[in-house]
Amino acid sequence: MSAATAMHKQALLVFAAVAAGLPGELHAQQTPAPAVEIDADDIGGVVTSRFGPEAGVWVIAQTTELGTRFAKIAVTDERGRYVVPDLPKARYRVWVRGYGLVDSSKVAAERGQILNLTAETAPSLAAAAQYYPAAYWYSMLKIPDQSRFPGTGDKGNGIPENFKTQQQWLNFIKTNGCGNCHQIGNYATRTIAAALGNFESSQDAWTQRLSVGPAGHDMVNFITQLMTPDGGQLAALADWSDRIKAGELPPRSPRRPAGVERNLVVTVRDWLDPKHYLHDLTTTDRRHPTINAYGPIYGDTELSSNAQPVLDPVHNTKTTIEPPVREGTPSSALANKVVAASAYWGMEQTWDSKVNAHTSVMDQDGRVYFAAQNRAPKDIPAYCKKGSSLRSAQLYPLDVPHEGFFQNSRQVTVYDPKTKKFTTIDTCFGTHHLNFAEDANNTLWLSNNTGLGGAPNPELAVAGWINTKQLWQTGDAAKAQGWTPFIVDTNGNGKRDEGYNQPGQPPDYSKDTRIPFGMYAMAYSPADKVVWGSSLAHPGYIMRLDTGRNPPDTALTEIYKVPLPGYGIRGMDVDRDGVAWLPLDSGHLASFDRRKCKGPLNGPGAEKGEKCPEGFSFYPLSGPGFQGDPGAEENPYYVWVDWFNILGLGPNVPFETGNQSDSLHALVGGQIVELRVPYPMGFFAKGLEGRIDDPKAGWKGRELWATSGNRTPFHIEGIDAPAPGAPGATPETLSSPLVVEFQLRPNPLAH
Repeated sequence: MSAATAMHKQALLVFAAVAAGLPGELHAQQTPAPAVEIDADDIGGVVTSRFGPEAGVWVIAQTTELGTRFAKIAVTDERGRYVVPDLPKARYRVWVRGYGLVDSSKVAAERGQILNLTAETAPSLAAAAQYYPAAYWYSMLKIPDQSRFPGTGDKGNGIPENFKTQQQWLNFIKTNGCGNCHQIGNYATRTIAAALGNFESSQDAWTQRLSVGPAGHDMVNFITQLMTPDGGQLAALADWSDRIKAGELPPRSPRRPAGVERNLVVTVRDWLDPKHYLHDLTTTDRRHPTINAYGPIYGDTELSSNAQPVLDPVHNTKTTIEPPVREGTPSSALANKVVAASAYWGMEQTWDSKVNAHTSVMDQDGRVYFAAQNRAPKDIPAYCKKGSSLRSAQLYPLDVPHEGFFQNSRQVTVYDPKTKKFTTIDTCFGTHHLNFAEDANNTLWLSNNTGLGGAPNPELAVAGWINTKQLWQTGDAAKAQGWTPFIVDTNGNGKRDEGYNQPGQPPDYSKDTRIPFGMYAMAYSPADKVVWGSSLAHPGYIMRLDTGRNPPDTALTEIYKVPLPGYGIRGMDVDRDGVAWLPLDSGHLASFDRRKCKGPLNGPGAEKGEKCPEGFSFYPLSGPGFQGDPGAEENPYYVWVDWFNILGLGPNVPFETGNQSDSLHALVGGQIVELRVPYPMGFFAKGLEGRIDDPKAGWKGRELWATSGNRTPFHIEGIDAPAPGAPGATPETLSSPLVVEFQLRPNPLAH
């Protein structure tokens, strides 16, 4: 690079920093900030730097004196003023973090104190960039140019033949591949730890890194599919980390919080331990979000542990409960054996769970329903098979046993906090995500993530349900359950007919057609009393299940393929108007409104998912993208819709998980509002939920809850991090999984 080119690039970086509002908002410098008012349990003051008052930076108050890691974070207003409200009794260390800054010195403080803080301007762009979210670093990765697709294999252009488009490749290195499990671009992944060993090249180091720990088998499987004669994704990762080590920086800077984003208060706690990750949490009955007010929060540890964490957010204590399993139930360790030593845990088999609790929901009585394994996948009950008295089994028997551990062979386990007892429900269908319907039977709908785009065995691609009213009245789990395959009305007669076409056969459009697409997400639409789900098969599909009067006989499915510019779906949700909301790897939050469809949605070709492209709308996310890719480098995993305006941004506002940007993204009035978690860096939400603890308490009685669901919780910034965003310096100070609470004040100084 010539000196002139280097100077030009540096000038562009400086301009980007200034445009982002860094390091100070100069219009506020000359006006003295009015006094900050606080209560006895607040800390407040003014943040200034050598440029004057600092607007849109974070003030972090942290203590280690409670039962969990605890930090509360507020944003400064346009005059640099802040109030960190409602702190539990403890001694705190308080400091300033913000884009264009480096962390200020940590100052000892107690509640009820006015504390003016001095922000420290970053001495260089390199120092400032250490605080950027992972997306800004991962966007520096070099991706194959569009001209190299479709892939023609080793004897052609080198790209594997199964990658038809660049979008398919990107989907594989983002949410539906590596980014499904953890952030890429945070400190722990963009650097190569010395503890990993000594290697002749970075490519050798990455080869070793991808083989370690309980996820090593899966990581090697993924990277193998991305190999090309020139090294493919493995070589790209090595080149990426080499360039970062040599001093290359992200070409863009993140903006500071503005507008309503400055009203946010974030509270961070932890639970469980650094070795075991979580997938999800539940806090309340979504249909009645005042259920379990101020009560415990329950987590789901998936492959990692039998123990499910419980957090008491009032007393800041963390405990665990352990759902029962039948004798002979296999462990996740069988499918996730450690064959190469982790830099953190050596050869320890940290993932060892028979429960395999993926997701949970709460009912109207406060019971917690886990999608969890409670028996071996080979032990299929007789009522699931041919000859059963269950109508679902008569029409579509489920009899595919699996030896050993099969990840999607979960059933349902219920925990009653009142009695502290568990009830196991032996479902014929596997379970994955689950949601309650708004009906008299409190029907629980469950997906199982099998079929195209999910696990193998497309014949197991069904939607299942449990009539929980009947279950608790009779105790008969068999009679309370049912399921249906996904049948599309391809003969166009408006009803479901048996004798349908099977997948993989030429369609006979005088018949209906079964599709092998499985549901990943599971969402209920209050508007039209139907069930929606997402399917991961590229480029992504959504499915609408109209159950009819008698679901085993009458349920009909519609399927819709995500059109360009969108691609790469994971979870989804539905608002109370029946609009489906989707997170997409293309860097969008998308919606599908069936009311916009212009033509018939059944008949010949309906099984292809191309009947209503006009139903989709796309809302771009902010942030950098890979060079040559127009979308933001974001791995949005899930969407949750705020049906009841719990946070305060409005009813039916969708929230998308910003997995590469330490954030949640809300769509308000057509614009993205970013709710960022600046500390500790590494927040990686899988699911979230809103709860109303006190309807009369305003913003203080309402919050959104999310857990950091990355499979490497120890990658999260430690309390004693030796560098911004770095893991803890010792095994004892590595981070545990996080529980993050979001509250929205009417203004940045409300207390």
